Order: sequence, then C-alpha cells, then structure tokens
Amino acid sequence: MELRVKALEMLLDNSGIIAFIRKENGKVEFVSSSIEEFGYKTEDLTSGKVNFKELIHPDDLDRVVLELKENALEGAGSLSQKYRIRTKKEHVRTVEEKTTFIRDESGNVAYIVGILKITEN
Repeated sequence: MELRVKALEMLLDNSGIIAFIRKENGKVEFVSSSIEEFGYKTEDLTSGKVNFKELIHPDDLDRVVLELKENALEGAGSLSQKYRIRTKKEHVRTVEEKTTFIRDESGNVAYIVGILKITEN
C-alpha cells in the first residue's frame, strides 16, 4: 500500500495541481508537495502553522468561505470555485479549486477533498 501512496504523490507532484484533504473544521490533513509553488512547505499547512484560509486573497475570502459553507449545508457533492491565492512572497495567483465533500453516515461533511490548478500567474 505504501508504494501506491508514494506513486500517487509523485503523480500529483508532477501534474501541475495541488491536492489537499481538509477536515470539516478546516484542519489540513494532507497537501501535496506542489504547494511549494506558492512558497509553502506541506508541514506549514499540516502542522497548523499556516491556515489554508490565510492563502486566499482577503478580497475573495468571504465569498469563498460562504460558497463552501452553503454548498456543504445544501448537501452538494462537489463545488468548483475560482479565486486568488497569495504566495508566501505576497504574489497573487488565480486558481480554480475543484472540491468534493466526503460525508459521514449522517450526511455531515467529514472531509473536504480537492485540487487547486493555477489558471493565471
């Protein structure tokens, strides 16, 4: 099984996308090492040192969070959003996020799984 995980990580790292798994409360459980494209290390996010919301441009944050919450509460299975990310060096990149909601037996969101693709530098 470990070899499969390693192969998947290598695939993600060479795909030009950033993959992530967040708990419903926002804690990042996994982020692919391609997050380094933005100047961050995986440990920055998985340790909680950097909150995922801190990456989102302040002018987009409220909209992104509201759309995510509304879709989660309405029972949506997935969501696509476009917004801006601030890199560690304060550069702005536009990304498209494709999100899937993983729900528990009661229908509550347990995990948010998704990918980020840079659409504009």
